[in-house]
Amino acid sequence: MEVEELKKKIAGEIVLSDSPGETIKKWRQLFQISQVDISNKLEITASVISDYETGRRKSPGIKLIEKIVNALIEIELKRGGKNVAEFASLYKPLDFKSFIILMKDFQKGIKIKSFLRGISGDPCYNFEDTEIFGYSLIDSEKAIVNFSPVELGRVTSLINRHCLIFTNLHRGRSPLVALRLANLKPGLIILHGIKKVDDIALRIAKLENIPLAVSYVATLDNLIKKLENFNSKV
Repeated sequence: MEVEELKKKIAGEIVLSDSPGETIKKWRQLFQISQVDISNKLEITASVISDYETGRRKSPGIKLIEKIVNALIEIELKRGGKNVAEFASLYKPLDFKSFIILMKDFQKGIKIKSFLRGISGDPCYNFEDTEIFGYSLIDSEKAIVNFSPVELGRVTSLINRHCLIFTNLHRGRSPLVALRLANLKPGLIILHGIKKVDDIALRIAKLENIPLAVSYVATLDNLIKKLENFNSKV
């Protein structure tokens, strides 16, 4: 049932997207499936998939979208289904509302540096300017108190290409420690509400090769406004 719900989520996101091709590409990349693999599964040429993803062809119809989603899931399941299991786990009941302040999935990848500029964030060390596909703004104190590190990984299906923004911090160490214990590597971590990054937090980020940044926006309300303003532009 959880896998079927995941299929509905992906298909629904593609159908409702302003750029269906880019959304197809996003999910294909998240499953780490090549255009050739999915085209072979669908018995069409890879150029057809490429044309949809780049917008050279009009949006695929509902039936083709359903076939594409089914192909993504079937290919992944044949590979062991690890990603499907992680994504599908989102549909198990958990009250994330107790610590998730704001959450957003992007229809296409956004470069880290572009996102940081939008929310007045500064990198804590030099890292690769990769793409993220969304963010979660988290009340750090509530998250650490109420949920185990493993459950934190169920905040988003895009954890390895997703930004986790932690606010209500004391030193900024706890989120990094919790994520390391859970063996989770978000695409970006942003710490808000601290003046200086904790040495251990920085060490963990470098060791695990996790992009780490700080947002120096004065208040949580101002940070939310910046995030919502960014949302309106993507």
